[in-house]
Amino acid sequence: MSTPTLWIIESTYLKSGDELAAVTPRHRAWLDQHYTSGVFLTSGRKVDGTGGVIVAQAEGQAQLEAIFAQDPFVLEGCSTYRYTAFTPVKRGRALELDGVPLVE
Repeated sequence: MSTPTLWIIESTYLKSGDELAAVTPRHRAWLDQHYTSGVFLTSGRKVDGTGGVIVAQAEGQAQLEAIFAQDPFVLEGCSTYRYTAFTPVKRGRALELDGVPLVE
């Protein structure tokens, strides 16, 4: 069993206020599709309000770039994304990841 590659995807908002709020419902529906598919694990806005963070499990950046190309925030010019891959070596009980040892 191989260890999965996880991704930290960080967004930076390019718009704010009403412009961002108008696109947010479509963005959240898009997020839901990728939670259902199993790619997205968790997400949320940064506390400073400058963007958001998504933790995902994907085979590679090309897969993520194809997914994010359909994000309403990208299509409407509201956000850009930066992708950082990492290989998890430990996990807590709150997260199930095949091939990653649980620390108890």
